Amino acid sequence: MNIEDLRKLVHLTQTQNVHLTAFAFNVTTGALSKTLKKIENHLNTPLFDRVGRHLRLNANGHKFSLHANDIINRYDVMLSEYISRDAKHWLTIAGPAVLLDHYLADILPHLANKHIEVNLETVFEGEAISRLKKGQIQLAVVTDAAISDWQAMGLNVITLGVTTFKLVAATAHGINNVSAPTLATALEAKFVCPSSSPFCGITRGIGSDGWPDHRYPRNIAFRCDSFASLISLLKKEPLLAYIPDIALDPQLSVIELADFSPHNQEVINLVYKPSIAPGWLLELVDKINALQMQS
Repeated sequence: MNIEDLRKLVHLTQTQNVHLTAFAFNVTTGALSKTLKKIENHLNTPLFDRVGRHLRLNANGHKFSLHANDIINRYDVMLSEYISRDAKHWLTIAGPAVLLDHYLADILPHLANKHIEVNLETVFEGEAISRLKKGQIQLAVVTDAAISDWQAMGLNVITLGVTTFKLVAATAHGINNVSAPTLATALEAKFVCPSSSPFCGITRGIGSDGWPDHRYPRNIAFRCDSFASLISLLKKEPLLAYIPDIALDPQLSVIELADFSPHNQEVINLVYKPSIAPGWLLELVDKINALQMQS
């Protein structure tokens, strides 16, 4: 067996799906099955239990994956010290659009190697974590809610920051001319809300944005299933919105109410799976982590 065979088998232990792993490595399912059989014959040990047409990782397979991960990581770290800087790497980062738009600034400066090709995938955070666990992407940008059991999933987490939701309007909105606007002032205005959470895509409460509508019901005039559409509409129409402050720009102003301050925060994280991360990716996340610890 060789290092590439080990990569395929480690990936297969994560997905437990021949089709997904074959697709990830651009090989046929038949070729991948032969690789698995070759390694199992070499070890004289089955690594998966065959349940019908499905594979289920057994105790031997789990132990093998730990050893194989260690070998692959050591090999990649060694290789990164000698391999030409002209070598091409592919990095796929996935997460909700509002998070990628803001936090890429914390990631991209560390891509000193100009031969890293970055692919961005805009998906809700549940999908991002699912793809990360399957080895289909390398990095995910998500909130704490998506990774409550990150250790059990074999993931590592770097905290990038915190976003706080703010009541906002376009700079031309009339509420900006009101001296010390109150909660009553805001509730008389029209709101635009997301149809579902901009992070997880799940409907959360009446407005799906964390505003306490059960106590302070708003006049919701528009609902948007795209956060980009919400921001665009907010800039064009006399509307209020309750959005994460990372989405603010010069065309939007924060409305501070004299008698009410709704508080809703989300912790944002960069997540990766060290067991299937190549050496160059581990170096990248180490740099990001060191910078975040200094800030």
